[in-house]
Amino acid sequence: MEPVVIKISGNVVDDHHALNDVLEWSKLQSESGVPVVIIHGGGRQLNDYSARMGIESVMVEGRRVTDSATLELVVAVLGGLVNKTIVSHCRKIGLLACGITGIDGNMTSSHKRPPLLIKNEQVDFGLVGEIDSVDVMLIQHLLTADFVPVIGCLTWSEIDGILNINADTFSNKIAAALKASCMYVIMDVEAVLDRNKQPMGSISHHDFHHGIQDGWIAAGMVPKLSNAFKATESGVGKVVLTNAEGLLAGKGTVVE
Repeated sequence: MEPVVIKISGNVVDDHHALNDVLEWSKLQSESGVPVVIIHGGGRQLNDYSARMGIESVMVEGRRVTDSATLELVVAVLGGLVNKTIVSHCRKIGLLACGITGIDGNMTSSHKRPPLLIKNEQVDFGLVGEIDSVDVMLIQHLLTADFVPVIGCLTWSEIDGILNINADTFSNKIAAALKASCMYVIMDVEAVLDRNKQPMGSISHHDFHHGIQDGWIAAGMVPKLSNAFKATESGVGKVVLTNAEGLLAGKGTVVE
């Protein structure tokens, strides 16, 4: 059976009730024979610890510029604190989980992202990776042994070593390589809202483009939906955008 992938952010990890809802849902799926893979970021925790350590957080178009000091923090926070916090909560509810990152088991191979032209300026994001290949052997071994893999968004380059990577990009690549039947993207709201502020059960490319033109799809919802459509185009069966409560209730917006 193809696995389902759940992508969560640092906001979910910091919200005990939301994290518990996601993990209880994951436990129900796992016990019913559906393989589950959890992928997480940790932007909120990175910002918090950057401030504590006196390391400036530099963001461009919502993406983190990663120098060597920031990369050390990314490895410690995503590969350590956030990852093991999730695994600890899994143990509390009796969900068999194993915390890893995209570095482990040769899972991802990447190259350092070249500078990008953004608003007529060249932006060097530093030690940030673009994935060249994905090997899901380790994930499949864990799923076969009835573990829920909990994967932190780190990647690796033969030239540059450990690299930071955008969590949405990472999730899409892993879900596509696994041929996931569905990817659930956990956000703050239960569903995408239409022009009348009503939740949408599904959304098409046509709706998406017209929503942007008319202004009822804006701000952070634009990249969320854009990444969701990229996931379906790369082979993921479908993507559901919802929050933790909506996940438990079977609600959300389906992107197919």
